[in-house]
Amino acid sequence: MRKILGGIIAGTVLLGLGHPAFADEPEPSNGPDQDGVWELNANGKTDPVSSAQLYSEMRIQGGQYARNYRHQMLTGDFTCDDVVDRIAGWVDLDSPEGPRFALLFVTNHGAKAQSEIHYLPFEQSEQFALCIYDETAPPVISWQENSAEFMEEVIGSKDMCNFAIRVDDFMCDAPQFFYSGKPAENGDHWFFFRN
Repeated sequence: MRKILGGIIAGTVLLGLGHPAFADEPEPSNGPDQDGVWELNANGKTDPVSSAQLYSEMRIQGGQYARNYRHQMLTGDFTCDDVVDRIAGWVDLDSPEGPRFALLFVTNHGAKAQSEIHYLPFEQSEQFALCIYDETAPPVISWQENSAEFMEEVIGSKDMCNFAIRVDDFMCDAPQFFYSGKPAENGDHWFFFRN
């Protein structure tokens, strides 16, 4: 009797752990099809970016070793479309020009998978560069919500999403990136800004 009761309890626990509430991803069916195209419209809605989709893009955009670097991840709606996006940042040590900070943006905006990577060099005089490289303390990525007045007066566009993705090295003003549904001439949707 004790063995039967123990088996029933163990089976119940295993079934309970299989419940979707314990799953990392919303649906295990999300993923690329045989042609490598991600399913973005399950249940008639655009699906959020999954961690599998992010890591796939890390490998494609950042190289086969990108996932092995210590990386940070932001998860949230950073494109103002009510769909969860994922952003990863890491110090890329593969460039022959020296270390640089990689920032990968992955979105499913408008039910279309979009992925962009931007590299910020260290210790250069360019506006785009970070001020200091410290191998023990990588720059920190974070997000900031801005007012409509800030977007219009400082950024120059009230049509861009008001969430900034910031990269802080705590030595100089943080580079920021804003999402625009209308791409630049080079096709980028993420625009750089710095005070």
